[in-house]
Amino acid sequence: MKYHNVILPFMLPRLSDKAAAQLVALLHELITSIEHHYAEQVHRYHKRQQEIRQHRRDRAYQSPTSTLADPPF
Repeated sequence: MKYHNVILPFMLPRLSDKAAAQLVALLHELITSIEHHYAEQVHRYHKRQQEIRQHRRDRAYQSPTSTLADPPF
């Protein structure tokens, strides 16, 4: 038996080829349904995260307002 590195708190049971294919198909359908249901919220979240990253980049590239008379530390 070949073991794979899988992060699960339990061992998966042995399944027939047909049952394994059906389980994977069911999980794909479940994920697709969840993605469709939450798509608008996920889009808003990613858009906000992108805006936050852009804001941080913009602030990082702004020139400092210090003068040459200011000590370096």
